[in-house]
Amino acid sequence: MPVKEAVQIYKDHVKSSVQSLTQKESEIQQMKQQQKLKISGVLEQSHNLQSNIISQFAEQHQFLIEKEQRALADIRDEEKKILNPMEKNLREIQECLNSIQEELLKLQQQMDEKDSVVFMKEEVGRSW
Repeated sequence: MPVKEAVQIYKDHVKSSVQSLTQKESEIQQMKQQQKLKISGVLEQSHNLQSNIISQFAEQHQFLIEKEQRALADIRDEEKKILNPMEKNLREIQECLNSIQEELLKLQQQMDEKDSVVFMKEEVGRSW
């Protein structure tokens, strides 16, 4: 076989291989592009889901904060309703105690009085 003919046969084989590889390269480029689009879609979907979750938790957090504040305000109101009468009662008890202590002091002073006449005058003036 002449060299020229052999070269042509081999060139035809190489040309066929080049065409085949070019076709495969094109197909793989398309697959690569499709994969990139899928990755991009998944990332976008993931970011959207993350944003949605963050937003929902922020709403729930705000709701819980408001609920907590209402519960605390209710407890403070109830505390006032309970403590106000109790504190008023305590003031009245203290006033009564002060009055008794003053009376006790006066009586003790009378008992300590050395002068019997002064003591008797004060006792008769008291008129139990």
